[in-house]
Amino acid sequence: MPRDATATRNLLIDAAEQVFAEQGIGQSNLRDIHRLAGQANKSALHYHFGSRDRLLDAVLERHHAHVDPLRAALVARLRDTSGPPDIPAILDALVAPLAAQLSTPSGRNRIRIVDRMRHDRGLPAATLIPDDAAPELHWLFARLNEHLTHLPPAVREFRVLSWSAMTTGALADWARSGDTSAPLGFTTDELVVNLVAIGTAALTAPAPGAAPPHPANTKTTPASRARKSG
Repeated sequence: MPRDATATRNLLIDAAEQVFAEQGIGQSNLRDIHRLAGQANKSALHYHFGSRDRLLDAVLERHHAHVDPLRAALVARLRDTSGPPDIPAILDALVAPLAAQLSTPSGRNRIRIVDRMRHDRGLPAATLIPDDAAPELHWLFARLNEHLTHLPPAVREFRVLSWSAMTTGALADWARSGDTSAPLGFTTDELVVNLVAIGTAALTAPAPGAAPPHPANTKTTPASRARKSG
């Protein structure tokens, strides 16, 4: 692709991040994207991407390009340790790479977009792990499910989905504040620790009328995190 075409594509992706974050996906005004990208040619978006959905795909590809390497590093550490990872370590590897995106305006916009997709499109539970997701994501959810055999499948799915939705919403709320310090005064690390603690409590709680899970599944151990800016 010619250098000027690549530059135009990047400008359109930059603009789409901001517009999609502020307006939503389906509700977004494509003219605003052209304007923010400095494109007088109103067909530039369709020329480079073909459609709004393909532009969204490009935004999400950029998101994964920042998130996936951080998560891969965390998973590599978990695989190097003796024994299976505990629930706090698994949840940390899921949320910490997302929280790291809060350090840049572009990353904050992408977090808001993921949250808007959850609201706008009503993503079902299955899309928590799409078929084309990074293998590390599949590995983490497989390890998580090994800890949740005390829960009936429907309860397990509900709790994991609810924690994921709450986590995405909390990160998006932080991102909307436009700052790297949360409204409650938490640091990013403190936000992650609290989200992991909430998830651990929710996932290890017994199903109604059942005995509590084995204590080994509920221990809270510090989990290492990669902290890189997007």
